[in-house]
Amino acid sequence: MNRCRFENRLTGQAWEMRGFRGAVRAHAASELAAAFAEIEAAQKQGFWLALLLDYELGAWLEPAFQAQPLAGPAPADGAPRRPRLTALAYEHMDAVPVWPAVDAPAALSRARAGMEKQAHADRIADIRAAIARGDLYQVNFTFPIAVESAVPPEALYRAIAGSHPAAHCAYIEDGARRVLSFSPELFLERRGDVLTVRPMKGTAPRHADPALDEGAAAALKNSEKNRAENLMIVDLLRNDLGRIATPGSVKVDALFSLERYPSVWTMTSTITARAPGASLEQLLRALFPCGSITGAPKIAAMRMIGRLEAAERGIYCGSVGWLAPDGDCSLNVAIRSIEMHNERTGVFGVGGGIVHDSDPEQEWQECHWKARILNRPSEPA
Repeated sequence: MNRCRFENRLTGQAWEMRGFRGAVRAHAASELAAAFAEIEAAQKQGFWLALLLDYELGAWLEPAFQAQPLAGPAPADGAPRRPRLTALAYEHMDAVPVWPAVDAPAALSRARAGMEKQAHADRIADIRAAIARGDLYQVNFTFPIAVESAVPPEALYRAIAGSHPAAHCAYIEDGARRVLSFSPELFLERRGDVLTVRPMKGTAPRHADPALDEGAAAALKNSEKNRAENLMIVDLLRNDLGRIATPGSVKVDALFSLERYPSVWTMTSTITARAPGASLEQLLRALFPCGSITGAPKIAAMRMIGRLEAAERGIYCGSVGWLAPDGDCSLNVAIRSIEMHNERTGVFGVGGGIVHDSDPEQEWQECHWKARILNRPSEPA
């Protein structure tokens, strides 16, 4: 079964795709042209598409990486090639009720960090040294947390989504692979010829004490470091949008907005542009992956990520979303997401933007604030 649904658990809206018709996959850069052509053909037939875009797809979309390939972890011997682009075609996408929450406080039986604290601090030192040399300004550095579920993937999704509602949730079945996304971040929305991006940069923990909680929100809102990081990514995305937008149409609609979630406060900004006639391929080549999960400049940051991170990110920091027959779409940044490899085991990624004045201890703690969504503390590596 290829069950696929998208939920805005802040507004109580949900949509489920029905009438599965087949899948389009790209396992290599040489297969992208045919994949995008198949996607366009499916749209012309009136089909809706669920998109699963791995972070590593970005290396196939950026011309700079064709001349000088992006470094990264070697695949395991004998492992099948993993598609970096998957599009699942359906006959309909219907409005449906949001799934009721499942009370499963012990839904995850284990969560184990894939990096030791000292190794994390060492990588931050490497990034800060590169920034001091002038190689780049910011790098989003991440690591995986291996998870084991005590319940089936759908029940795990419903347990977490119910206690940590977000605007860009998704549950997608693709064979043995299950993607459970609880993302609060919009990567790209298109309505007609209007594009909207809403990068998220800046995080603070929530507190049970109201005074401490409001203090954390105010501190985040007024933090020069977080505002500078947010603005850096806004400028990066304005530049990315400028590659495809009608000249003069790129606008910052909101800057440094604070958003409240059960476990964290976050800071977002909203940018819009007009891009009549732009295809999905053109949009992705200009914008993917989102600058909020790479750093700046994007290409230099992606090169450093490839050198420092020990495992491929997969769907984490990529994107999950839907594409309509008329070209409208909504794609999230696949943070706060679990990729289940089978019924019981999977991986959840965490990370943060590193700048020159980043404190390793604070960055380590921030990763664990973000992992609170798992409803259990992560064990040390």
